Amino acid sequence: MLCPRCQRPLADDSEGPYICCAGAPMQWRCEGCGKLSEGFALPYGRCPQCGGALQLCEGERAVPGGAALHAVRMAFEIELGGRAFYQRAAADSTDPALRQLFGRFAVMEGEHMETLARRYHLDVPDPSPTFRVEVAALFADVAHRPQDPDNLFRIAIALERRAAAFFTEHADAAPAGSAEAALFRELAAEEQEHASTLATELQRWQQGRPGLFGAGAAAASSPVASSAEGLINAAALLLQGHDAERIALVCGDQQLTHGELRDRVARAAAVWRARGLERGHRVAIKLPDGLDWVVAFLGTLWAGGTAVAVNPKIPTPEWHYILDEAGFTVILAESADDTPPPWRDKVVLVDEGRRAVSAASPVAPRLVDPDTPAFWVHSSGTSGKPKAVVHAHRFAREVERVSRERLGITAEDRLFASSRLFFSYPQTNSLWAGLKLGATVVLDPQWPTAQSVAATVAAARPTVLFSVPSLYRLMLHEGLAPGLAAAGLRLCVSAGEALPQSLRDAWRAQTGLPMVDGYGASETLVLVLTACEGDDGLQPSPGVQLRPLDAEAAATGRPTRLCFRVDMQALGYLDRPAAQADSFRDGAFCPADLFVATAGGGWRFAGREDTLLKIKGRWVNLNDLEERLGSGTPGLVEGAAVRVADADGIDALAYFFVAREGEQAAVEQALRERMETLPHYQRPRWLHTVEAIPRTATGKMLRRKLAELMGPVA
Repeated sequence: MLCPRCQRPLADDSEGPYICCAGAPMQWRCEGCGKLSEGFALPYGRCPQCGGALQLCEGERAVPGGAALHAVRMAFEIELGGRAFYQRAAADSTDPALRQLFGRFAVMEGEHMETLARRYHLDVPDPSPTFRVEVAALFADVAHRPQDPDNLFRIAIALERRAAAFFTEHADAAPAGSAEAALFRELAAEEQEHASTLATELQRWQQGRPGLFGAGAAAASSPVASSAEGLINAAALLLQGHDAERIALVCGDQQLTHGELRDRVARAAAVWRARGLERGHRVAIKLPDGLDWVVAFLGTLWAGGTAVAVNPKIPTPEWHYILDEAGFTVILAESADDTPPPWRDKVVLVDEGRRAVSAASPVAPRLVDPDTPAFWVHSSGTSGKPKAVVHAHRFAREVERVSRERLGITAEDRLFASSRLFFSYPQTNSLWAGLKLGATVVLDPQWPTAQSVAATVAAARPTVLFSVPSLYRLMLHEGLAPGLAAAGLRLCVSAGEALPQSLRDAWRAQTGLPMVDGYGASETLVLVLTACEGDDGLQPSPGVQLRPLDAEAAATGRPTRLCFRVDMQALGYLDRPAAQADSFRDGAFCPADLFVATAGGGWRFAGREDTLLKIKGRWVNLNDLEERLGSGTPGLVEGAAVRVADADGIDALAYFFVAREGEQAAVEQALRERMETLPHYQRPRWLHTVEAIPRTATGKMLRRKLAELMGPVA
């Protein structure tokens, strides 16, 4: 068979779809200092660190084990601590130039963590909530003087040099010629390079010269138009031109007209500006869905800031990770209990914020270049950590087009999305498109269940429902579906995961309602592919340009990635240059999903080219799941997670495991206890013991063979 990415022949075609590493950047190891460099070429073939000779590292890097694995995890801890230091130093600094500079240093550490994760196929661990500027100073043996800008630089440089010395000591102590010795030297060289970079930046800063991470770099990444011509504001675009008396938002017994919403958004912008929000500063909205959520989010855009919606139930380690990644100016939340210093001082409690908005005077929207960042959407990446997708103000220019031209939504409709607003699917297709069209948007603060969705439909009487296949299936099974049509619903839209035809047919039979199947992504916001009843596969939506990444594969019926161009396309990812290079190509977004062309000119979803898959609308990394379940479980020999379609054709997870003889029951009990600690979408539905995990002659796992066992198992 051929590799779906590069179309090179694979040696063993019995293992099913397998992605070779041809798409990965070339890697070069220095014979002198051991530094690993990535790229297609380096000047004169010499090491940029010490000038030593370079050797090309061919083939895929193996996942390290034992002491080598420990080395990589220590490197992650150092990078996480470094990023925490830089973001918190920026928050503590009174010098605007230093705040910007340390923010860029934090980006550097984030990019290095991505390199480690992709290079060694390992997850980024949780950050330490106790890493502070004072702790960093002690670790680096440097006095902490908060009002001395030079001292912050010295702490940072000392941190990197301390890390380099730490890895060098471990390299010297490791067995000569061992994998861990080479790995430690490689990591030491990279930390030394970081120290040299920071020393250069300190010198430039002291001399008042522009640096690699100074104002010049920031200006290049966030263009500013030279005049008012062509400037826009996304919030103003969404809210302009509507009948001020029509209802815009409904949440329980609360509601806002379009005129009232516009007024509150302009007042919220004044509140954020009074708290020091400048162009590009970030505001976290960590609230349940509701009127306050919408006002705060749009108020941030109106003020020229960048809004970041955060799951109000986010686990504490993930929240701390985002804090050290983002460096928020304001955090709007129900509580500050899970927010550590210095970010706790940035928290505005929702009641306080509501009073401030009521007392403020409205301000005019701040006009910005269309490519100025407007908001982030967090999407899980291959590392398992939240990945920030950055969107620009231009998203608002045509965000309603697919809804208007493909779904037939008008200002007379009432829209309701079952998923929460921190997801791009409901945020875009219900809220932003609904406001732009002048429709009424129904909000629900509670976490969605089949019963809660049915109750909201019955009470608020929306005409269009946006939901996911798993919830549609639950409403069918619990007998709730027929009541939706009786409440006035006229159209259902499904996205977030693949929609089985059997579920679509059953929904039509029980409700009489049509269901539109949609495919979208956080990076494109809108549903770039849609299938109405009678379509042969998913069709390109209005305003979407599409081309197959591999035209030959598409023409011959083989799976290929697709490239989408759309005005709502993201600027890219924060701190993920490698992921951005892979997903954003020649001005188009190219997701890792695979599609097969249909005879009628459409596309059929054919899975992904890696081990990421969507369960209940959320990405699950099978390798990460196997690590979480299997690491340290007594009596467990090995395990494998696979995707299996249940009786309704909905994707679910199964976990197969090999236990030591006589310990199957104990292992299963331990696995079930671990499963209860996982998010609901990561929990396998089935556990099954097998004598051995099937593998090829070369040792590669055959997940499809395990999936085939689920027929008799289920």
